[in-house]
Amino acid sequence: MDIDSPFEGPPEDTREEILRAAFLVLQEHGYSGLSMSRIADEVGLQKASVYHHYSDKDSLLLALVDYVIEEMKYRMVQQEDGDSLQQLQCFIDQVAFGRQMEGELAGFSPPSEETLRVFIQIRARATHDDAYREKITEITRLQQDHIADVIQAGIDSGQFADVDAERVAAVVSTLLIGIFSRRVTTNADVEPVREAIHAYLETVLVN
Repeated sequence: MDIDSPFEGPPEDTREEILRAAFLVLQEHGYSGLSMSRIADEVGLQKASVYHHYSDKDSLLLALVDYVIEEMKYRMVQQEDGDSLQQLQCFIDQVAFGRQMEGELAGFSPPSEETLRVFIQIRARATHDDAYREKITEITRLQQDHIADVIQAGIDSGQFADVDAERVAAVVSTLLIGIFSRRVTTNADVEPVREAIHAYLETVLVN
């Protein structure tokens, strides 16, 4: 997955080209500046061609979220062996703090600031739109399940204490959402937060 977007490689078809264009327009202009005309200009199509595939900008954005969900399912592959604490810390560093990892623990490229801005804007739509709320709930569940799986693997191997993996994963997942917002909406330093999360995990999980 590219570090600057959820897309990898060339688009497979016109629909994906339009999704990529919508992502770029949303990055540059925000939701209020997102229009089918701008998307058509970005992708190099007539506006009617965009409407042929998507009825309005919300149906287009929901399709974009679906694309991201499928990419998450593909990318969130748990390592079968190795240090569960290191896997968990690396995942958090990549996803929440934008750190590029190398080697076997590099699951995927971290999201850029621009990608996080797009995510936060789409997430804001969930405050008053049930369709967006359902999609964001699914993304949150995928992320939380992945974290819980890594924690459970650590419990099963004897590396972690016998904690409630789902409960700890819910706490960590909630913290990640706050970090996303802090990174893209404030000038605050996130490094102390990173250190605190790592310390929390070691305190709660390690035998």
